[in-house]
Amino acid sequence: MIDLLAGTTVAVLFVWCTTPRFFRYLDVFETQRRLHGSHLVGAQIQSPPILSKPSREKASQVIDFASLCESLARATRSGAAPHDAILASLQRHQFHHPCWSALLNDVASLQSYEKALEVARTSVDTHSNDAQCLSLLESAMVHGNFVPSALDHASSVLRDNAACSAELAVAASQAQLSARLLSALPFVLLVGAILVNSQFRSSLWSPIVLCPLFLGLILNRIGWRWITALISRAVQNEPDVIGQLTEHLCVSLRTGLSMAQSCERWRTLSPTGNSVADLLSAGAPLEEALLPLAFADPISGKNLGHTIVEAERDGLPVLDTVMRLATDHRAQRRRQTDTRIQQLPTRLTIPLVLCVLPSFLLLSVAPLVLASLSQLTLSLPSVTQ
Repeated sequence: MIDLLAGTTVAVLFVWCTTPRFFRYLDVFETQRRLHGSHLVGAQIQSPPILSKPSREKASQVIDFASLCESLARATRSGAAPHDAILASLQRHQFHHPCWSALLNDVASLQSYEKALEVARTSVDTHSNDAQCLSLLESAMVHGNFVPSALDHASSVLRDNAACSAELAVAASQAQLSARLLSALPFVLLVGAILVNSQFRSSLWSPIVLCPLFLGLILNRIGWRWITALISRAVQNEPDVIGQLTEHLCVSLRTGLSMAQSCERWRTLSPTGNSVADLLSAGAPLEEALLPLAFADPISGKNLGHTIVEAERDGLPVLDTVMRLATDHRAQRRRQTDTRIQQLPTRLTIPLVLCVLPSFLLLSVAPLVLASLSQLTLSLPSVTQ
């Protein structure tokens, strides 16, 4: 019994001293590796990116989309023809979705690049990053020509989206790494006890030892699934309809189109944008056509509609007004991202306290204590005799 208490004390002290340093080392290592692998250094993102391999690829893909817009803007400023500019830009970038290969083949075969962009956009999911990039490219084009300032704004939109996703994923990555280690640590200690303690091996299959092991295993799996669900919910980006419409409106206005013409380009972005475009095509006044924005979002949508109508009525520079709205919306999104990051550790406390920590005790401490007590109980009759 004394040997058991001494061994348990040494194990607890060792874990208590080494675990924080081990976690910090792994966090720093994962941060540096993922930041280097996701190409976010060039975007001046100071936080490490993404939680999992698909998320890293997604963030890297968004940065590649921004680089595509910047490359196309440089080629346009240098005087290249639109067909040659988009062909050269597509050849310098590699994308995963087949729509980009089809787009490159269509442009290379001297087909209309405007039609090719439309076909590529309709072949992907509306809420995907590919569709967002393709729709921004279409918005940055007027009369068959790309506008460099519009492409620059599209690039800034994509980089900002990647930055927000990266900040969320950093917090989630660290939380998941810590939860994975806490979930695996009791199994490591259990295996170590089985290897070094012969008395524990002999009592391992007794019901008094198997019961806490089985209960600890169940709590461990429940806690892991609970934590994974909370992390996935925290990093999931909900569609921001009003923000997307505002950014596309800025891009279209930079091409020199009027407000009504720019709003008609919302048709393919979302059901709300489609409703606004249909009302404008039917000849409805601008104030009436923008009413679906308020139904989509009573706060942001209504504010966007009122700002556009007032700017048009008062003769104010519409682009500056919409740009200010887009800047405010980005700042709000940043605040929401920071709030979700700050709330994540608090939400993870519940499964840690209710599931992970009890499973640690049931898997690593309780079996050793119960096995020793059972051995002590068996030895008492012989000592009495």
